[in-house]
Amino acid sequence: MSIKTKMSAEIKVRCSDEEKELLKKRAEEVSLSMSDYVRSLVFINKKMILLSEGAEIAKSLFLIQKEFEYFRSNSDGIPKEATETIKDALNDVSTKLNEVSVKLTDIQSKNEEDYANE
Repeated sequence: MSIKTKMSAEIKVRCSDEEKELLKKRAEEVSLSMSDYVRSLVFINKKMILLSEGAEIAKSLFLIQKEFEYFRSNSDGIPKEATETIKDALNDVSTKLNEVSVKLTDIQSKNEEDYANE
C-alpha cells in the first residue's frame, strides 16, 4: 500500500455554526484543512499536541526576538541580567525542540511500522 492513501470515503457530521467556526479557526491556527484537523483529532491526536507545543516554541522565540530588538535599539547594549534571562529562555526552547523531535521520531517510526504491516 502506498504511503499516501487516497481519501475517497466521506463522513458527514452535524454541528452548530459556532462549532464549525471554531473548528475552522483551530484548523487555520495549525495550518491544516478542516478535514485534516478533524482527522488528526480522531486518529492521530499526538500530532496535534506537537503542533501546540510547536506554537509555544514559536511564541518563545518571538518574545526572545523582541527582547533583542529592544536592547539593540538601546545604545547601552544588553544588560547582564537580561543576557541571563535570554540565555535561559533559549535553553528552554532548545529543550522543548529536543522533546518535540523525539516525539516526532516516535510518531514517524510508528507510521512506518503501520504502513509496513498493511
